[in-house]
Amino acid sequence: MLTIENVSVRYGRAVQALHDVSFEVADGEVVAVLGSNGAGKSTLLRAISATLALHGGTVTSGSVTLDGTRLDTLDPAAIVRRRLMQVPEGRQVFGRMTVEENLRVGGLAAEPRRREGAKARVHELFPVLADRSAQPAGLLSGGEQQMLAIGRALMCDPQVLLLDEPSLGLAPQLIQRIGQIVTEINAGGTAVVLVEQNAAMALKVSHRAVVLEVGRLALSGSSTELAASEDVQRLYLGGHADHAEDDAPARPRRILSAWKG
Repeated sequence: MLTIENVSVRYGRAVQALHDVSFEVADGEVVAVLGSNGAGKSTLLRAISATLALHGGTVTSGSVTLDGTRLDTLDPAAIVRRRLMQVPEGRQVFGRMTVEENLRVGGLAAEPRRREGAKARVHELFPVLADRSAQPAGLLSGGEQQMLAIGRALMCDPQVLLLDEPSLGLAPQLIQRIGQIVTEINAGGTAVVLVEQNAAMALKVSHRAVVLEVGRLALSGSSTELAASEDVQRLYLGGHADHAEDDAPARPRRILSAWKG
C-alpha cells in the first residue's frame, strides 16, 4: 500500500540524512522504525508526509507512493486529503485551544460523514478527551496531550498513521498504554508507521520492523526476527539473543554489509 523506494534526503547542501531507503507497508500493517538518535527516523516520516521543506530538507532521489499515487510530488495538505496523517514528536497540541477545538482542526480535511465517525472513535479510544472537551489543551498532562495529538490525527480517519516517538518522556505505565493504543488503532483498520526509541514496546506491537543507522537501512524483517537478532538485542534491548542454532527463528534481512556497533 505505502511504498518508500530508494529515498534519499538532504538538509541544505551538506547534510545527507537518508541514503536510498526502501521498504513497504502493507494494508493494515504496523511497521516499526528503530534506530538511535540521528539515524534519520523523523526525517523518514517527514519525507513520507511531504513536510521536509518546513525543516529545510529535500528529497533528492527516490519516490513515496500510496496505492500507486506519488506522494513526494504533492503538498502536505493534498497528502492529508489522501488520508495519510503524521503525529509529530513532542505532543504539539494547540495549547490555548480547547480539546474540542484541537479535534475539530484535525478533522477539517475530512468528509463530514468520516469526521463524525472518527470523532466517536477518538472518544472511544480516549474517554478523557470527551470528559475534558472544554478544557484548554495546554492544561492537560503530558500523557493526555499525547492522546490528544493522536486523536487529532485520527479525526481524518487515516488510512495510514505516522507516529513519531509517541512514548517520548512518558512514565512506564503510560508507555504501555501507548502500545495498547497503537494496537487498538491498527485493529480499526489503520496502517501505522511507528518511529520509536522504546524498541521493546515497538517490536511488541508491530508486525514488521526496519532499523536505520546513519540514514541507511541496516536491518529488515518481522518483529519476531528482529527481537531475536543479536544486533537488536545488544543495541536496543539491553541484552543478547541466546538461541540454539537449530531452534533459531529466521534471521532478519541484513541490508548493510556490516553492522557498525
